[in-house]
Amino acid sequence: MTALGPFLFGAPLALLALLTLPIIWWVLRATPPAPKDIELPSLRLLEGVEPKEETPARTPWWVWLIRTLAAAAAIIGLSQPVYAPGASNQTPDAGGALLIVVDNGWASAPRWSELIDAATATLDTGGRDAPTHLLLTAPQQLNADPAQRLSRADMAKRLTSLRPQAWNTNRTDALARLKDSGLRPARIFWASDGIEDEGGRALATALAAMAPLSVYAAPPGGPAAITGISSETDSVSVTLRRVQSRGEERSFVSAMTLDGSALATSEVVFADGAREGTAQFDIPSAALARIARFTATGRQGAGTVWLWDSTDRSRRVGLVDAGAVAQPLLSDMHYVRKALEPFATITEGNIEALVSTAPDAIVLTDVGQIQPEDAALLTAWVEDGGALIRFAGPHLAAQGDDLLPVALRRASRALGGALAWDEPQAMAPFPATSPFDGLAVPADVRIRQQVLAKPAPDLARKTWARLADGSPLVTADARGSGTLILFHITAGPDWSDLPYSGTFEQMLRRSIAAGRGETINDSEGAYTPQLVLDGYGRLQAAGPNAAPLKAVDFGTVKPSEAHPPGLYQGPGGTRALNVGAGTKPALIEAWPPSARLLGDAEARSLRLAGPLLTLAAVLLAIDLFIALMVAGYLPRIGRAPKAAVALMALGFLAFGLAPVSEAQAYRYEMQPDGTYRRVSTMAQVVPLPKSGRATAKEIAAALDMRFGYVETSDASLNARTRAGLEGLSAVLSMRTSVEPAEPDALNLETDALELYPLIYFSVSESAAPLSETAIARLNAYLRSGGALVIDTRAGGTIGTDTDVAPLETLLEGLDAPPLQPVPANHVIARSFYLLDDFPGRYANRRLWIEKTGAPGAARGDGVSRLFIGDADWISAWAVDPRGRDLYSVDGGPQQREMARRFGVNLVMYVLTGSYKDDQVHLPALLERLGNGDDEAPDPRLPDRLPESGP
Repeated sequence: MTALGPFLFGAPLALLALLTLPIIWWVLRATPPAPKDIELPSLRLLEGVEPKEETPARTPWWVWLIRTLAAAAAIIGLSQPVYAPGASNQTPDAGGALLIVVDNGWASAPRWSELIDAATATLDTGGRDAPTHLLLTAPQQLNADPAQRLSRADMAKRLTSLRPQAWNTNRTDALARLKDSGLRPARIFWASDGIEDEGGRALATALAAMAPLSVYAAPPGGPAAITGISSETDSVSVTLRRVQSRGEERSFVSAMTLDGSALATSEVVFADGAREGTAQFDIPSAALARIARFTATGRQGAGTVWLWDSTDRSRRVGLVDAGAVAQPLLSDMHYVRKALEPFATITEGNIEALVSTAPDAIVLTDVGQIQPEDAALLTAWVEDGGALIRFAGPHLAAQGDDLLPVALRRASRALGGALAWDEPQAMAPFPATSPFDGLAVPADVRIRQQVLAKPAPDLARKTWARLADGSPLVTADARGSGTLILFHITAGPDWSDLPYSGTFEQMLRRSIAAGRGETINDSEGAYTPQLVLDGYGRLQAAGPNAAPLKAVDFGTVKPSEAHPPGLYQGPGGTRALNVGAGTKPALIEAWPPSARLLGDAEARSLRLAGPLLTLAAVLLAIDLFIALMVAGYLPRIGRAPKAAVALMALGFLAFGLAPVSEAQAYRYEMQPDGTYRRVSTMAQVVPLPKSGRATAKEIAAALDMRFGYVETSDASLNARTRAGLEGLSAVLSMRTSVEPAEPDALNLETDALELYPLIYFSVSESAAPLSETAIARLNAYLRSGGALVIDTRAGGTIGTDTDVAPLETLLEGLDAPPLQPVPANHVIARSFYLLDDFPGRYANRRLWIEKTGAPGAARGDGVSRLFIGDADWISAWAVDPRGRDLYSVDGGPQQREMARRFGVNLVMYVLTGSYKDDQVHLPALLERLGNGDDEAPDPRLPDRLPESGP
């Protein structure tokens, strides 16, 4: 190439044709376009007269301008020009060797063409006969020796043939190879990916000390790599990382099948100052099972592809619905469900519905006899590769079927039975051939009852777990491509303690994997590469240099030429090796002071041959169009040159605004239901959701914790309630870390109740029944964890029972749970202060709370969310703006103080729950710690409970 300022020319002799432009101009000027034919009625008088041909004196200027520009663009385009601003800034050195260093790791793929163009442009900045040398930083078995001399032409061909690799660079190794070669270049050009890794700064320092160094850094824009993934039962979170943290940035991630069909697309947003972002996929489990990889849309490179293997994928397990049970939390299926939830997607239903979804495993608990039609479905499903896991029980002990790995005796062995043990049996160590091998046997687990297998020659081969006496605990057998697995005990704690242990979860997990022909304990196995990623992130068959990988090395090995990123097949199924796993790419920010840095605008080269030849073709097309119009072969739009100029401008406008082709603007994506839908690939501006729907009161309630009270038709009662909550808020702010804001009046039909942790309802004497909408919203509020305090304020009447007759009409339809008076030692009596009573304006009144904590209850935390009383607490708490008490209290200041303490306890109980419930055991704990048989009391421990305080 020949340099002319910032321009390089591959065929400079073609520019000599520009000298012919004056001749072309003279020819075009002498040959104007044909005149238009105009027929006039008077011309009939001249019929038969030979016409005399005449030629205009000169060609219109706009005609020869278009043609001259077309000729000039074609001539310059044929000279193969390249715009390379970096070439003009280099100091030519005709006799010095040029070393070109290229980062060809996975991080260079997004901007690979720019790196190669910058390196190619550098070839023309020195002497024509000066030798060139090449150093590649990605390690390869057959990497070229940096000492090898290449001519400019050979180096250009070599650079053009290079491709990015699918693994990371090793700049320490590259520097060692350079030093071993003994090369002493006169100048060095480094086409860098701009990302720091081990040895990055050391290489830059060494290169700068060796010769004058020019660096063109091209770090990837947007997400540079997918660094991790986490899956739940019906969702997946994909974590991406970018190399710089300035500004907000948006990108998209596509979930794809192995053949490249897109199932879903999710947006990831990088906040200003953040390097990591997360894309969330919430799709049905059936579609989730088809996902094989995640790809950052529009970002090429192995780092922006994450292969999803069978070990990371959430298992799909079907639980056969046994119908409603009286105590669901004590059922066998409850223990199975809790053991599977951490790693499996659970679906419940009948056998026909579960088989149709093709899960990885189906679990049956104590089913003695399966219906024939269901047995046929299960048999076909197991033979096709499914894993059927069954648990024993009284029904299975009484009768069995053919879908069992071993034949069973028609009775179970139990303590005190016909086949009795002297004592409960422990578990034996797992056999070496068992999928459970490697799991710790819990020493405290005891088996009290089991179903027995009939003796058979192959019983030992089918046994995965035994008891200490040698009897089988878990057996399995292959059936077609699938597996039948039987636990000889119940899934619940009726027959054993195994469901209480963590080993139970691990045994289920390994049973599912082994039933699918995989294994988790595969430390001795090896995995063979099947499909690998190239540097651009495309899947392809493994090459001859790809070697098998030991299973124990999967957590530590880094992708390389011998172990490229991809899918590996082995005893544990398919496992993926991802290049971006755990990486934290960051920019190289500290370059050597002597290095000359070339930015994107300075070092980027642009080939102009194509655009110039395209411009010439467009100008010739416009000239032809105008010639046809002037000749009268096209509809007239005007006769003046202005019309031609307008047409020319219209042509340029149409060319510049040409719509993107259908193939580029759209693509088809497969939807979760199996259909395909055309999706636009054009950049779209997604409007932010409008925040105008939220009222000022809702925004304030979301920002600051505050209490709410039900607004009634009685204005004076509303003012009293507000004053009471203000007084309680002031007490909380002075005595605790809870600092509520001003309370809000609430309309139960329109306001956002979920923003308030506690709502106070002072019932007026003339209160009308609540509407259905208000009742429905109150029910939803209580189910979501809100607290409702109902105060009838009728404590001044004789008696201690709360009169709830008005509430039955007022709150008709409220989903109120069973109520009980506050029992002794309830946590609400010590959540902050130690209390014996809960007075308000009136003393000796009962407080009714929700009865919770029973088995099968809707809420298992033991915390009440409904409080009903008539002590008129709101009047005892009420204060004026100066903090003075507004209403009298029967018991005077002491009772008012106790009422305030109850208010504090109530709020603490609502906000913190039953965390202080264990204080009921404090006396016993103190006694055991301080009054042991051989120990004296510890003087550091108190001898009684504190009177107040948290």
